[in-house]
Amino acid sequence: MENYKENFDDFMMGINGDNAIGIWWALGLSNHDELSLEEKFFLFKEFFCFAIKRNKILEYNTEKEVAIFSRDSPEIVFDRIFSDFPWDKVDKNSSDENRFFDVYMHVKVTGWATLCEGTYLFLPE
Repeated sequence: MENYKENFDDFMMGINGDNAIGIWWALGLSNHDELSLEEKFFLFKEFFCFAIKRNKILEYNTEKEVAIFSRDSPEIVFDRIFSDFPWDKVDKNSSDENRFFDVYMHVKVTGWATLCEGTYLFLPE
């Protein structure tokens, strides 16, 4: 997995405006076949929580076009953003477990924004 903590600001500049799958790829999570989907998703959550704690990823309501400052922990914010992930459709015993994940991640573009250069928010495309 990409060491995003080392050059965090540069890493964040590289993912501005990315949807969930773009961030997943930037983290290098797709390169780890030895990990289960749940393990990879946990690492994905770790990244989001790290970025939220450093005020680089913010929860964002696309309908109202406003950032959400709930004061909830980053873990709760992540869980809320990705609460619609279809875990019930993932067969852990199938080699095809990533199919639902890939479809979901390609279209998941709501729930967060990336804060860049102090005050500019980049929304996922």
